[in-house]
Amino acid sequence: MSKAQLQTIIDHKNLWGSFKKEQPININTLTTEQANDLYETIDCGLSPENLHCDGEISRTQAMKKYRAYMGAVKELQKMGFAVPDTCYEIEA
Repeated sequence: MSKAQLQTIIDHKNLWGSFKKEQPININTLTTEQANDLYETIDCGLSPENLHCDGEISRTQAMKKYRAYMGAVKELQKMGFAVPDTCYEIEA
């Protein structure tokens, strides 16, 4: 399931990147730079304000988001990418 969770984050980044004419990210050919960018995206999503949608979602919904983000983190780690020191919300 972790790979699917990571792919969901990549798909979202690719969608927004397409508006800026950025090269799409491919899960099978990730570079360290791309992995670090994904970690930063996940780290931002794990901030309390973002995780809980400024209090607009239930604790259950926030925990579901948390588990999805952490699944993606586990997949990146399994692929050999370490969590950058600049990420504060990710529990490595």
